[in-house]
Amino acid sequence: MVSLISFLKVEVRPAGIIALRSLPQSKMRNAFHYPPPSTLIGALAYPLLHIAGDRTETLEPKRNARSSADRIRPLIEWATVKVSERPRVYGSILKINRLHRGSVESAVTSFPMAVMYGKSDYTLTLLYLLNDDLIGASEFSVKDFERAAWGISRLGSRESVVSVESVELRKGRIMEKEMAETAYAFPLSGKKVQGSGVVQGVVDWREGIGNYSKARIIVMFYPEGKAEVEGRLKVIDVGEEVVL
Repeated sequence: MVSLISFLKVEVRPAGIIALRSLPQSKMRNAFHYPPPSTLIGALAYPLLHIAGDRTETLEPKRNARSSADRIRPLIEWATVKVSERPRVYGSILKINRLHRGSVESAVTSFPMAVMYGKSDYTLTLLYLLNDDLIGASEFSVKDFERAAWGISRLGSRESVVSVESVELRKGRIMEKEMAETAYAFPLSGKKVQGSGVVQGVVDWREGIGNYSKARIIVMFYPEGKAEVEGRLKVIDVGEEVVL
């Protein structure tokens, strides 16, 4: 029996900048090169929760603060991304003036960002694997996810404006293989990789989206082009491509 899973493929075009600050961090701020899974879920959660009439930004703010994106977290099996070109990380030094109760305060801070300039056809493809059973028992439908995907407007911070170019909702086959080729980011643990790419540590969003001070870290591999991967792999066919 062939196992199938719904997937949502969303192609977006950045306006020029994606500012993806790594958390937690101190005054020495860092930026991600690529959107981590938690950022991808947050991008979809904003328009999806609007469909339900929910404008809440934070859950349980006085106890265990979590992002409202945590509401839809169980409905998504996995979220990953494919990027057509590698961005570069830049840092700007900003001076901040603050007026508070008649006194003026001044400070200098850094503002790291992943910059995407110079490519008119620069795109990111966001890929969501959906939990069909949990969605069927929720207030949402799979079609709501497709509708919400058209409403994605940013990745992470407010500077990271994107426009949605296409949305595809289909079923993919779940297979087990020992070797596969993929252009989508995947967890690196237990795999042998051939091909160039960026290794990036991200928080394990499956433990919750919100306070990451004690979150477990997953090491992800973001291919530049395609990578050949060996190991005990669970592969999902998403059209002419696969994700791990």
